[in-house]
This record gives sequence, structure tokens and C-alpha cells, in this order.
Amino acid sequence: MAKTIIIGAGLAGLSAGYHAEQRHLEYELYEADAVVGGCCRSVERDGFRFDYSGHLLHLKDPYFQGLVKELLADNLNVLNRNAVIYSHGALTRYPFQANLFGLPPEVVKECLLEFVKAYHGNEDLPTREYRTFRDWIAAKLGEGIGRHFMFPYNEKLWTVPAEEMTCEWLSEYVPKPNLEDVFNGAFEDQSKGFGYNASFWYPRRGGIQALCDALAARVPNIELNRSVSEIDLAARKVRFSGGQNASFTRLVSTMPLNTLVEKLTGPVPAEVRIAGARLRHNSVLIVNLGVKGGDLTDKHWIYLPERKFTAYRVGVYSNFSDALAPADTTSYYVEIGYQQGWNVDRDALVQKAVEEMVEIGLIRSLDDILVREVVELACAYVIYDRQHGESRKIIMDFLEQHDIVSIGRYGNWEYSGMEEALLQGKNSLC
Repeated sequence: MAKTIIIGAGLAGLSAGYHAEQRHLEYELYEADAVVGGCCRSVERDGFRFDYSGHLLHLKDPYFQGLVKELLADNLNVLNRNAVIYSHGALTRYPFQANLFGLPPEVVKECLLEFVKAYHGNEDLPTREYRTFRDWIAAKLGEGIGRHFMFPYNEKLWTVPAEEMTCEWLSEYVPKPNLEDVFNGAFEDQSKGFGYNASFWYPRRGGIQALCDALAARVPNIELNRSVSEIDLAARKVRFSGGQNASFTRLVSTMPLNTLVEKLTGPVPAEVRIAGARLRHNSVLIVNLGVKGGDLTDKHWIYLPERKFTAYRVGVYSNFSDALAPADTTSYYVEIGYQQGWNVDRDALVQKAVEEMVEIGLIRSLDDILVREVVELACAYVIYDRQHGESRKIIMDFLEQHDIVSIGRYGNWEYSGMEEALLQGKNSLC
């Protein structure tokens, strides 16, 4: 019988294993680490349960809604988003472009005037017609909204200027309100939900690891601590650092696409190697904090667009589920974007970001910090520059010739969420 080898026990790999099991296919799933979950894992520290940043379920597909409900059963919260933006010393609702109310009058005026100018002065072209993300922002939202939120926030997150990015990734991720919505949100505190993440699901207990563990419990053929050292295309074998190897008829990989290219041996064309080297991504430092005080904020996450702040976003784990933190405490994740090649003192970055939590009002005093742990996501967000699409296609076309499917946020080299990872895992077995 044909054997499928699955590399990686994050959500995409676990979904592939689960659906292979459901279809009675012969498969083996190998994970480099000692636990499943990939980036969707959780750790426990002194009574606090931390994820590797915020991982929230935004499910539209009825099949995956049903699957997650079955997997988590009564261990599931359904929450309406309570997200805000902290800028100009004020908290305003997310998204910025539809919620200017509460900002200084001169900022509101500037954003409205520039939005109206863009609204009436530009042809409503499809997103794909705009050469850069900066062009799209200026044409769709105006320079004012760009200047006060879209440019600084996105450049802190992606770590590259908006003019270096294309619009391939936009899809549903940047809400585009109409003229009425923008004006309503400028003159009143409107509570209308915008965007793909107006509500979300999250486990009541165990952090996002609970979902990964529930999937893994239905995937018996998992081997942990199996790090891939080489994928031999000629022999159709995966070789592991411990000396073991596994033959495949079909290979499903969830490792980062650039890493996959590096591990290929055999007849690999130069253009594939070059394409792999052109793939760009940022890195993110996640500062997980457990602090005294259970009444610090009722928000789920807070955006920090101003360049004076080190982090681009702060999330509140304990507001996803009170089981994630002891009584009378709050748990946070603080996200800092950076590039591996930057000459920066990461410890100093982290310390500055933590001190700014006091300035913002999310921690009363540095002395209130009970737990502090830093997690590095070396490959965090795929950067959609002008070489992204062509480079990715060259690699994917080559992999297809060798019965290799690369899936997941990093395997498919895309900006996507957990539902897409589950879907790609299911579809990878075709």
C-alpha cells in the first residue's frame, strides 16, 4: 500500500494525520519536538498557562466547526471580540478606520478629510490592481488613516515598509468600511463588528494546546523527537538526524518552505534553490507575562501603532479563559516584530516593551510581575514582497513533480489562520 509521510505535528500536520486515519490510509507522522502543537502549543509556568502568542479560532466552514466542537466538547468558549487601539493616549475600538471616535479632534479631521478625498478621488479598482500595500491604503483608506495607524502598525508587525509589500495577502484581513461606517465611527462610539475576527472560539481549559492534544489523541501513528536532516528525492526517503529514515510515496511537509528547499537533496534545479533563498519572513519575540491584579483590563487585545512603543500588539490570555491564570492575576502576551539580521539587543527590546506596559496602564508596577518568559518565533509572518508569488510557484511546481505537498501557514508560505491549516491538512491527501 502507498505510504504517506507527514512532517510536523502542528495543526496542519495533525489534520493530515487525522484525516488519513479517517480514510484508513497508511501514514506516519514525524515531529521534531517532544510535544505536538508546533506554534499552536501551550506551556505552564507557576500556575499560568501561556500560548505562543494569541491563537484564536475563526471558523466559517461547517465541517471544521463540527470537528472542533466534537474534539473540544464542553471545553470551548465562544467570545465576541473586545479589541482596542491605544494611540494619542486614548483607547478606541478596532478597526481604526471605522472607529475614530475618542481621538484628538485634529486627528479625526485629518483622517476624515483624507478618507473622503480617497473615496471620491480614486477609481474603485480590484485589490490585485494595486502595485503595493501602501498604494492600496492610500487609495482605499486615505493618507490620514495610513499615517495614524495603517503605515506604522503594519510596518512594526511586518518589519518592512508598506511600499515593499504587495496586496496578495489582504483578502479579509484588513476591513474596508464604507463612507457611512467611517463617519458614524468618527462621531459616535459604534459597536458594529467589522472584519473576519469579530468573534472567536477558544478552549476553556488547557490553552490552544487542548485542541492539538485532542487531535493528536486520534492520530496514533505519531513519532516525536524526529528531526528531518535530509529529503532524498532520488531515493524517495526522509532521513532523520538520529540516523533513521522513512520511505514515502507521498510526502506532506509542514516545515517552513524555505527550510524544506534547504533539506532537499538530489536533482534540485538552481532556480528552485534561488527561489527558496528569496523567500522572506520576519521574526517575533513574544513576552509572556503573569502579573498581580485580576481587574487590569477587560480587553482581548490592544494594538499599539505608535512607533514610540516597542511592541505592536498586546493580548490578554486570561480574558480568553480565566482558567489560564490564578485568581486575582492577569496574563499577557506582548508581541515585538524584528528581523534576524537586525543589530538589536533583544533583552533591551524586551525590557523596554515590559516597561511600556506600565505606561499604557496594563501593569500597575514592574514589581507586580510574577512570571516573565520570552518565546522567539524565528519564522513568524511571511513577507509578501514582489518576489513572493513567483518564488513560491517555482518551488511548489517542482515539489509537485516529486509527490511532495507543502502545507500550513509556513509550508504553504502564506498569511493564514488555523482553519486554513486544518483545511490544507485535510486536502493534502488527495
